[in-house]
Amino acid sequence: MEVIKNNKVCFITNFWLGERRMESPIYKEDKLYFLKKQIQLLQTKKHNLSKIIFNFNVLPEHYPYISKIIDLTPKQIQGAKVEINIRENIGISYGAWSDCFEKYKNEFDYYVFNEDDYFFVQDDWDTYLVNKHNSYDDCGYLCMFIREPHIWNNFRKIAGSSVGIASSKTLMKIYSKYGKLPSLNKKVDNALAEYQVGQDIQNQFGFSFLEIGLNLYDVRDDYAILFEKGSPVDPNCNQWKMFDWNSEYLSVCSIYFTNNFGWFISHDLEFLEHHQISTYKEAIYYYNNKLTYFKDKYEEDNNRVEWIKRELPA
Repeated sequence: MEVIKNNKVCFITNFWLGERRMESPIYKEDKLYFLKKQIQLLQTKKHNLSKIIFNFNVLPEHYPYISKIIDLTPKQIQGAKVEINIRENIGISYGAWSDCFEKYKNEFDYYVFNEDDYFFVQDDWDTYLVNKHNSYDDCGYLCMFIREPHIWNNFRKIAGSSVGIASSKTLMKIYSKYGKLPSLNKKVDNALAEYQVGQDIQNQFGFSFLEIGLNLYDVRDDYAILFEKGSPVDPNCNQWKMFDWNSEYLSVCSIYFTNNFGWFISHDLEFLEHHQISTYKEAIYYYNNKLTYFKDKYEEDNNRVEWIKRELPA
């Protein structure tokens, strides 16, 4: 793996200590488990980070945890200074990321945004993200997996997982356009409301990169992803495995650290190995014309046989 040279990378993980739609047994027993696991992996997996920010969106009932958080968190990990940031739960993770970026802006070359219950499990994962991001001429955001334009996301190409990396140069363009990184000035105090707010702002966050003329990419060429999402066929399975043709994971949800778990694999076109993700031009065309990224392919007897990617008109 090529060493990051002269690039300063800031890693921001947002933590939440309240109820969740999907709560692992480990989290129910120990609300600080995700913090402990993040620290453990940051201490054991090689990286070249310049700054680590642990942001906590808190409610008043979470205040007793603050002293424990301070005691658990080292001041430095593998040469990276560690900062603890405490704020109200305004704008959920996206509000936290915006506030942290606003504080430092161009002081770092890249920002990696992360959620507390997702974990990087490869050595030099930060180097990989920077190199992969820079392998594309028009990359605005490199996330774990993209979602193509569809009816449910208002025909917008978005980051299906908000975990990802962007350059400070790109983020400054978005910041200048909106006065912040896309987020809502709304206080959230329960899991259901957080989910509803999160769905909308996640779509806005991902599409904002296309609005400044850049595209979204993901890691499908190199790694699998384990993502927390309910299975449509098994109510006891809450994990999707993305890009299963790759043998190693880059980012995983917390169930990965248990001894027994299964996963769902979607066979929708956008998750298949042969699918070529939409270009910037294609994504904007789909959005402007309110088209899905796919169309149905029919045989002569008018039976639909598969989805195929929609091509641009000549």
